[in-house]
Amino acid sequence: MKKKCVLLLFSVVLIATVCYANSVSGRWAGTIALLYDVTVNMKEDNGKVSGTVTTEIGDIPLNNGVITGNDIVFKPFTYNGLAVSSVKGKIDGDKMNVTVVFQGMNFSGILNRVK
Repeated sequence: MKKKCVLLLFSVVLIATVCYANSVSGRWAGTIALLYDVTVNMKEDNGKVSGTVTTEIGDIPLNNGVITGNDIVFKPFTYNGLAVSSVKGKIDGDKMNVTVVFQGMNFSGILNRVK
């Protein structure tokens, strides 16, 4: 159960950081907390971000993301009863640094744009 929560949290964070200043839309892939491989498919529409995070535990929908400059933030949410309190990302070219706060713990990772 804890592994599912961590993967969910990482996925959300990754998706949040998928945002790119010019266009977040597209596919991003990377690892969270050096343990969880994720792929994030993002779509940006007028500053709002949504998408899907694909992990070993399945697909996690992402909604209610907002882009400001190179920063992306998702509102707190729950998925399958698991609460994610914070998902933030910072875009730097084709790389995103992401942080997900889940059950009081921070999980960080890096995503790269898939070309």
